[in-house]
Amino acid sequence: HGIGVLGDAAVTGRVRERGTALEVCCSSNVALGFAPSLQEHPLPRLRDAGLAVTLNTDIPDVARTALTAEYERVRAAFGCSDAEMAGFARTAAAASFAPAELKRSIEAGIDAWLAAP
Repeated sequence: HGIGVLGDAAVTGRVRERGTALEVCCSSNVALGFAPSLQEHPLPRLRDAGLAVTLNTDIPDVARTALTAEYERVRAAFGCSDAEMAGFARTAAAASFAPAELKRSIEAGIDAWLAAP
């Protein structure tokens, strides 16, 4: 899911230049042993490298998480702000194959969530 990209600066650069979105599944990466813990996951380093990062889930029976829970876990582990959390969702919408109208609707929903008291 892209976390290995950090092992090669040239590859990291190409991924960043192309704007390739990485579908990062933090809980899955921990469950499978690719990261020692959620707090030690390379997610912040991926973002610091300027990469397009989305939050996702896979292998639910192993990782024991749904997407909303994954967002909550990431927020708790890394202290992400609302704007940072919205950024993950915006990146996911932009990288999706959804029709433009749906993407605009998703963006509007994110904006509304951020504007809510």
